[in-house]
Amino acid sequence: MLKLSLLCAVVCLLAATLHAQPAKPTCIWDPSPNYTSGRTTTIDAIVIHTTEGSYSGSVSWLKNPSAGASAHYVIKEDGSEITQLVADSDRAWHATYYNNRAIGIECAGYAGQASTWTQGILPKLYDLVAYLCYTYNVQVVHPAGTATVSPPTNDFTGTGLVGHYQIQPWNRTDPGSYFDWNQLVTEVNNRLGAGTNDRIVDNSDAGFTVLSGSWSTGTSAAGHYGADYRFAGNSASVTAECEWRPNLPEGGVYEVLLYYPQGSNRADNAPFTVYHANGSSTTPVNQQVNGGGWYSIGNYDFFTGNSGYVRLTNNSNPSVVIADAVWFKQVSSAPAPAAPGSLTANVVNSTDVDFAWNYSAWADGYYVDIAESAADLSSATGTFQNVSVGRTNSHTWTGLTPGQTYYWRVYAYNQAGGNHGYPTPTSFTMGSGTPPAAPTGLSATVLSNTSVRFTWNASAGVDGYCVDIAESSADLLAGTSGATFQNMSVGPTATSLDWTGLTPGTTYFWRVYAYNTAGGAHGYPTPASVSTTGGSSSGGTGPGGGGGGSDGGCSTNGGRSWLWLALLCVMPAAMVMRGRLT
Repeated sequence: MLKLSLLCAVVCLLAATLHAQPAKPTCIWDPSPNYTSGRTTTIDAIVIHTTEGSYSGSVSWLKNPSAGASAHYVIKEDGSEITQLVADSDRAWHATYYNNRAIGIECAGYAGQASTWTQGILPKLYDLVAYLCYTYNVQVVHPAGTATVSPPTNDFTGTGLVGHYQIQPWNRTDPGSYFDWNQLVTEVNNRLGAGTNDRIVDNSDAGFTVLSGSWSTGTSAAGHYGADYRFAGNSASVTAECEWRPNLPEGGVYEVLLYYPQGSNRADNAPFTVYHANGSSTTPVNQQVNGGGWYSIGNYDFFTGNSGYVRLTNNSNPSVVIADAVWFKQVSSAPAPAAPGSLTANVVNSTDVDFAWNYSAWADGYYVDIAESAADLSSATGTFQNVSVGRTNSHTWTGLTPGQTYYWRVYAYNQAGGNHGYPTPTSFTMGSGTPPAAPTGLSATVLSNTSVRFTWNASAGVDGYCVDIAESSADLLAGTSGATFQNMSVGPTATSLDWTGLTPGTTYFWRVYAYNTAGGAHGYPTPASVSTTGGSSSGGTGPGGGGGGSDGGCSTNGGRSWLWLALLCVMPAAMVMRGRLT
């Protein structure tokens, strides 16, 4: 019933809306003469101030030539008015060495009073900051740190949403300790449509991983996202690689945007590769330009979860590649997947069946449902069973009842919902044949210090044999999950196998498995082991011990595909299988 619960949960989720530019709040244009015309650098910061006085008095003062100060915007105490004193394209006089790169917003009130931050002024501040961040590609982050306090210096270079106190800590405290920076970031992101399903992975976040090579940490370059960035020297081949891997709450189309500090020594073809639902796509990015803001490298389909990611390698032109932040910005939600098609059921033996189907677009995973009647399957009651198989298009179901008829279907789902695919025919019947008896007369003869000949008597009704070996009896019994377990497959008429390439002076435990479509059985030798200590026989001959099983293949732990084993029978007998397919 797990699938039904999942369906009830996912169909309640709403599709994400498309992103749109926030509107600029209504502003009163009342120009101040206190400004410098134009800018010589990119806007990458918004500085939040408090007026330390009333709205009307501050507007009047900032227009007075004697003030020697101004701001771009002043917000009234109750949020009912915003006055713009200086054009965004010009430099207001509000934050000394930050004037060229920043827009200044004055909030009417006092840094030392909690009453400044009312539900009148705050929403207008959030609206204005969201508009400016979108318009000028300013990152929505509050950077850490301040300039050196004594003596006054201009060594603070934080980008994003900055407090006046960070730029001039020697004589400014605004906007003060009562101002909630986390709330500012959250509210601005909500207005930008980046609060629900978008994911930004910075180089300091858990989703960022250095996969190989040497990546240094830098802070000095202007226009980086967050506190720092990483960089690696270029190479003719890949010697350094890193990755941004988000955990996306739902599948859909996402725009992938990069943030990095540009510079003349950056690679002009830094290879960013997006791994998405349809494969991978590599874009060479010129990091000498387009820095200090979000730079788009395209829209891609992503599944829910962390299967999609971006990688950067250093096989590029001189001199360095920059790893900073990646924004996975949702453009649209994934629709519910279509019903899976081309469903097939291949009965392997009396207890195992192989299911297969075609992939469905946008499916985050699949459920395989079975029941002993069509009514039980439809109602998901009685004999109904199901299993979640993940994002794959095949599954082997083991342990079914010999001779029983089963009805079945496959369900494709994602966060938006799902659909069932039904097979034709609607049911299958398990085989009810008799598995072969365990092989007898097992013996091992050492041919050299690296080879052993295994022999056994033929069993009736056999489709093939598998010879299993391991360096401990526990690994032998564990089968494919044993650390030293190996096996080889031979055809139905074979009664011996020369195993070469063994390790000198090593003891091997062994057995032989006879199988057909109904199942199989293991025969165990006496003695149970053979040692490669030289060129003489150290293995014994003896009666084959019975070992019942319904594996349906060369296996020690059930659920193997007989069809796969049949293919092995036509391969060269000396081919070593380090572990059987599951």
